[in-house]
Amino acid sequence: MKYKIRMAVESDAKAVHDIYGAYVPLDYVTFTVDNPDIESYRQKIKNTLEKYPFLVAEAENGEILGYTYGSPLRPHDAYQWNVEWTIMLSPNAPRRCGIATSLYNEFASILEKQGYRYIYGVLVDTNAASLELHKSLGFIEVGLFENAGYKLNEWRGIRWLVKQIGAADDEPKKPLRLSEVRFAEKFIEPNG
Repeated sequence: MKYKIRMAVESDAKAVHDIYGAYVPLDYVTFTVDNPDIESYRQKIKNTLEKYPFLVAEAENGEILGYTYGSPLRPHDAYQWNVEWTIMLSPNAPRRCGIATSLYNEFASILEKQGYRYIYGVLVDTNAASLELHKSLGFIEVGLFENAGYKLNEWRGIRWLVKQIGAADDEPKKPLRLSEVRFAEKFIEPNG
C-alpha cells in the first residue's frame, strides 16, 4: 500500500479527531478524558501550521493513516528552540511498515530547516509501543514523573524523551516560521 506524507489542511480535522478519539478511552496512551470536538481540531491544525509542521500520512484511497505535529515545549522565550511532538496512527493503519518513522523523519527534517534544536516526546509510562518507537528513532529518556495523571481509576506516570536535531554549540537564531521553509509531499511505498 502506497501512502504520502503531506502537510495537514483544516479539512483533515475530522480524521484527526477520529484517530485521537480512538485512544481517549485507553489509559495508557493519553491523559485526555474527553475528545475535543472537530472544530477544536480544525483550529489546532490552523494554529499549529503558523509555526510548526502538522503532517498526515494519507493512503491512496484518501484515508488518513496517522498524523504528527509540534507544539511549544514551554511558554518562556528561552525554550523557543525546543518542540514537543505528538504522533498518532489510526487504529486501522498497518503496523510495522514505517508510517510512524516516515512521519517522524519528515517532521524532524522540517524542524531542523527551521532552526529548532531539540524534539521532546512525553509518553504515558505504560505505552510500550510508543517508548519503543521513540528509542528506535534515537530519543533518549531524560525523566520519569511517577503518578503524574489519574485516569480510569489508576495513577500513571509520564516519561520524557529528547532527541537533539541541531547543533547547540552556537548562538541560535530565532526559528523560522513554517512558511519560510520548503516542503514537498513525499510518496512512500512500504516494504512490509
